[in-house]
Amino acid sequence: MDTLLKIAQDCGFSVVLEGRIGTQEYNSVSGPLQALEKFAEVIRDAALQEQPRQDE
Repeated sequence: MDTLLKIAQDCGFSVVLEGRIGTQEYNSVSGPLQALEKFAEVIRDAALQEQPRQDE
């Protein structure tokens, strides 16, 4: 499963494979507001870890 979809699922979203054409997959992602908040927090934390420190 794609990393982004795995993170969404770990945060509480339901990830459904809607279809596949060749190697392209089409997914639906749905869930509660709490899952969206958790997803945003995980992505924000990952982005902050990748940023170079300002004092370097």
